[in-house]
Amino acid sequence: MNDPKSNREMLAQLVADYDWLEAHCRKQPDLARHAGHLRLAAALARNVVGGSLEGRPDAPLHIAVVGGAGSGKSTVANFLVGSAVAEANPQAGYTRHPIAFTFAPPTSWPSHLGFLGPLRKLTETRPSNLDEDVYQVRPVTAATPDDPLADDVVWDCPDMTTWASTGYVSRLIEVAALADVIVYVASDERYNDEVPTQFLQLLVKAGKAVIVVLTKMREADAPALAEHFRKEVLAKIHDDGTIPPIPVVAIPNLPPAERDDPAKAGAKWRVQLVNQLLVLCPTAKDARARTLRNAVRYLEASSDSLLDVARKDLVQLEGWKAAVSQGQHTFEERYVREYLVGEPFRRFDLARRQLMEQLAPTGPAEFLGKGFAYLRLPFSLAWDFVAGLGRRADMPNLPEATVLANAWTGWLEGLQAECLRRADGGGVWKDSVHAFESGLKQQGLDRFAVLARQFEQTEGDELEQAGRKLTESLAANPSMLGTLRYGKLAVDVAAVAAVVWWTWVPSWYHVLLLPVAAAASHLVAELAIRWRVELVRGAARRRRESRLREQVAAPLTRWLDELPATGGSSVERLQLVLRRVPENLKALAAAVSPANPV
Repeated sequence: MNDPKSNREMLAQLVADYDWLEAHCRKQPDLARHAGHLRLAAALARNVVGGSLEGRPDAPLHIAVVGGAGSGKSTVANFLVGSAVAEANPQAGYTRHPIAFTFAPPTSWPSHLGFLGPLRKLTETRPSNLDEDVYQVRPVTAATPDDPLADDVVWDCPDMTTWASTGYVSRLIEVAALADVIVYVASDERYNDEVPTQFLQLLVKAGKAVIVVLTKMREADAPALAEHFRKEVLAKIHDDGTIPPIPVVAIPNLPPAERDDPAKAGAKWRVQLVNQLLVLCPTAKDARARTLRNAVRYLEASSDSLLDVARKDLVQLEGWKAAVSQGQHTFEERYVREYLVGEPFRRFDLARRQLMEQLAPTGPAEFLGKGFAYLRLPFSLAWDFVAGLGRRADMPNLPEATVLANAWTGWLEGLQAECLRRADGGGVWKDSVHAFESGLKQQGLDRFAVLARQFEQTEGDELEQAGRKLTESLAANPSMLGTLRYGKLAVDVAAVAAVVWWTWVPSWYHVLLLPVAAAASHLVAELAIRWRVELVRGAARRRRESRLREQVAAPLTRWLDELPATGGSSVERLQLVLRRVPENLKALAAAVSPANPV
């Protein structure tokens, strides 16, 4: 057994989501037709599914007379009722709000929560051209005591003229959703107008039982016009083969006597119309069950297309995220190019000198090591001089804080420019333009300042630890350190001895080879240490780049990504709607199915 309270809450939420989507569509003129579809979905949920949840009785059935401007709807409503009760008027669009004709006031007029949505029931009779969100109920007398429509309600509705109207067309859709049978009226002059035909297609796809009434032709032309309507209009609706045949009835131009007395003088035309209704609705129970079944089926089947309007904004959100991602890439690239590549990280030069100092002999061999240091001094000075000739002068590097601030400002300005370029598309881009104009850039600068400060505080400690690790790792291994020290000293001794032995006949120029021999092992050690230090320096650069991404770029990207979908924005609501609508539809469909009575 389903929980009625829970079902009502789900229904209210579903309707609220459809209503919000419709209002969202109304802001975009090119989505006016889609807004009409959403209004129909909300009206079906309110009036059909909601009625079932509240246990609405099968009777009375509701018959809605709809059609384009000047098609003769009020005349057809009179033929259904059996008397001239509807205000037929030559002025197109005279009927501005729905009017219900009942042969006897229903014992319990539907009053469940959400019935007819925003329409308010009038307590007194008012003219049909009252242009307000209202409906009125007019009791009428049956033409005969056993009139077959005596238990039904006939609705005379406003015109189908445009999807863009938020007034009378919305009132029409509300009643059409409630209806168990749609009587679609088209005149011979305008039987294939675009908007009324689109309305007809929508109502048929929504599963409504439909009867077409063609009016205002000569009686002799009625069969040909009916056949032409079937081929030109109805055939396009039946192209998938899932919709039952739609009956077509003709009511030609009639003399005033027949038009004003449908039950007697015009009985010929009324009978064929009523007969088609009886065929479609053999019992009230069957008709009401069909209305509910088709409404649920339509809502489930059209869920994806009804939510397409949300997906347009979500596509824009993906475009926004792509622009943010591109900005992050440029931000990181500028940091590497303008700072990281040229930053020498002097702490590692100090570590290199300390490593070389660690290789100096200690103890009894200390004096021998110092002797070799003096011996190789001329070569070292000459080597440094030659190396300096090929070294480019160090260019002053911009401070890291300046590079980061400039890169972040460029990121924000690039996003703002992209928003301005695409603002005509509305949605996320237009909202983002307003956000920039409302102080988004300053918010970004404040947020960046906090992250950049935290990032910079880690740099000194990180570099100090990396430099200290270089020297401490060698000092922590005495055997390795001793091997390197005395191995280097042994090589120095062997190199000098080799020169002396090779030049055993001394000459003054042979003395020049002694500094070279004494510097050989020292140079190899220095190059090895330099190579090791450069590896650590490169790793520090990569680690610094990675830390920038983790501590600065990634948080800023997340903040920018989430901006359009936070703070009660339309995108935030759209994401919520996309998740809730299918879930609520599934639950409500189960609640009103025959296997799950409420």
